[in-house]
Amino acid sequence: MREAGHPHVSPRLYPLFAFLCVTTLILVFSLLGIFTRPPDLLAAFWPANAVLLGIMLRYPRLASPAGWIGGIAGYLLAALFTDDSAIKTTLLTLGNLAGVGVGYLLFRRLDHEDVRLRRPTSIVYLLLITMAASLAAGLVGALVNPLLFKGDMLYGLGFWFASELVNYMAILPVILTLPPLAVLAQWRIDFYRPSISWANMLPLLSFLATLLLALLIEGPGSIVFPVPALLWCAVTYSLFTTSLLSLCFSSLTLLALSYGYLTINHDAQTQYWMFSVRIGLMLIALTPLTAASIMAARNALLSRMEHLAHHDHLTGTLNRTGFWPVAQAMLATHEQRQHPIAVCMLDLDNFKRINDTHGHEAGDTLLRACTEAVRQHLRQGDLFARLGGEEFAVLLPAATQSQALEVVERLRERVAGLSVMDETGRPVGATISIGMACQQRGTYNLDRLLSRADQALYQAKRNGRNRVELHEDCGQERVAHPLGA
Repeated sequence: MREAGHPHVSPRLYPLFAFLCVTTLILVFSLLGIFTRPPDLLAAFWPANAVLLGIMLRYPRLASPAGWIGGIAGYLLAALFTDDSAIKTTLLTLGNLAGVGVGYLLFRRLDHEDVRLRRPTSIVYLLLITMAASLAAGLVGALVNPLLFKGDMLYGLGFWFASELVNYMAILPVILTLPPLAVLAQWRIDFYRPSISWANMLPLLSFLATLLLALLIEGPGSIVFPVPALLWCAVTYSLFTTSLLSLCFSSLTLLALSYGYLTINHDAQTQYWMFSVRIGLMLIALTPLTAASIMAARNALLSRMEHLAHHDHLTGTLNRTGFWPVAQAMLATHEQRQHPIAVCMLDLDNFKRINDTHGHEAGDTLLRACTEAVRQHLRQGDLFARLGGEEFAVLLPAATQSQALEVVERLRERVAGLSVMDETGRPVGATISIGMACQQRGTYNLDRLLSRADQALYQAKRNGRNRVELHEDCGQERVAHPLGA
């Protein structure tokens, strides 16, 4: 499983970095749980375990001995801010680590796509694994509850199981779907120049409104008021954003119930009342996550289909269908700016003979090598596409005739220097002929420019191949390189 984005730390210092990083995170989130727990009770919301499991899965390099020791250190340091005895601290830490350890071992059996929740079935795996991790913590709770809180074992099992399950289901999706650091950096830039779209804001505003409505209207049904809004958010926003909103819903609802801001039952609460509420919250949080995961899989499939429709399967470049609208838009932009344009047609010389002599596999390998060579030596902003067979098109925006000639001559020389091996180990080389049409200003017509470039290409073939020819409308300058004709 690849680690997506991590600081550049010296290998010698990385164990120390992992220790300090995990210790700090677990300390902070443990303190958050401690400061929100009622007196003489366990925390209503304990995020530290889910955070520890999440970072170990999301950033596997942290899951080293130093990282795990850092997690234990974070729990122990947080206990210094409480009046807990050493025995109580040890037993609670054992329960924390039991759930995290089981969850980590089970998640590591999944592939990367399922760990990142990119398939609809990933939510099922998430639920099953977090239930197993919560059960492991609950078994410790069954032993700890009579010792520390004078309660019965069954209540300890149920309370710990339900609490851990809600925390895992609320927090883990946020960490597992966290975008790479580069994407987060771009979000920070966009934050300062937002373009507000009410269509995109309405699901979020409806979610906030239903949260407020749940506080104003008391009763057992109030906790499900935000469900329609959460589903609207799930089909509108990304999986990561939906995970964040589900986390806000679960954590805020638990805290509101614990401190009496949200009342759903005026009768005397039994010891299993909160157990039922926690399970209900977990299932509510699961609903938008499932919908968002399905939408993410759908969007990825549509993106893949669109890519296949507009790109050549062999070389990965734009195909004719993908080239045309992009080229038209590019011409319109530079026509308005009165920038010069150059359009080139490229064709591999004697490609049929290469296929007949060395085989189609060698021909495909040569096509891919030539494509990569051309792509690497184009300027940023140039447009490159395979129109069919061994024929390619290049659009050079804002390029004068001399600049365009310099670019395409570089391409010709680079391809002429290529060599690949066929199945028998024989070297296979190729040359390209290039026809170019230029226009300084005026109305740009893609059909006309491509037709002129094709006429110049035909002239390059007639004059011996492995050369660049300009269409006559470009001027009198010619560049001929009759090498390997």
